[in-house]
Amino acid sequence: MRERMELPIISNEPVLTRGLTRREMLHRLLAGLGAALAGPVAATAHPMYKHLADPVTLDAAGAKVAGEGWSPEFLDSHQNETLITVAEAIVPGSGKAQVNRIIDLLLTVETAENQRKFTTALEALAADSKKRFAQPMARLTAPQMNELLSACSTANSGHPPKEDDSALSEGGNEKLPANGPTTLRDHFDNLKGWLVATYYSSEAGMRELGWTDEFYFESPPECSHPNGHN
Repeated sequence: MRERMELPIISNEPVLTRGLTRREMLHRLLAGLGAALAGPVAATAHPMYKHLADPVTLDAAGAKVAGEGWSPEFLDSHQNETLITVAEAIVPGSGKAQVNRIIDLLLTVETAENQRKFTTALEALAADSKKRFAQPMARLTAPQMNELLSACSTANSGHPPKEDDSALSEGGNEKLPANGPTTLRDHFDNLKGWLVATYYSSEAGMRELGWTDEFYFESPPECSHPNGHN
């Protein structure tokens, strides 16, 4: 069950002529959501940062997927089923907000590299599910799903953020080693960035944060799952 988090109000002054439009709300959430994507240093590198900064495609995707008879344009049926499952587990309410549909449409206009990273991340979590439980993610019990996501979110990252690319090793003579291979944690962080940003930029997500056309919050919760998955 989702646990509502108390977020600091950074503005509650009444709007004289009208409330904030959805696009204005997205821009004001950008900084807070950006920090939740993949860490403060790497946030701007995540594909969703671009969509939040210039939400034309994001708005169009939300409107297009609302109708009946929808089918994925980029993902195959198995990938879409996996996405629905992991989305609901990480951000409860994602199914009702049609997060999988919005992401699928956004992926159709993404670069080949970002598309590859997304599908590889889905496949990595799906493969780990079968390795741990001999079951696809859609068939996992709640405790099994929690175990899987907890393991993913606490694993070591092969791409830790660097505050300074010119940073030296402890000896002071050599640069720090280059990033290692992509790990399960990196795949989890990539998916989480897509899911968190897409959900909290939807009307349902913004209103869950308390948006009433009159005030907004500084940042969204990272993950409201009882066991964190931060």
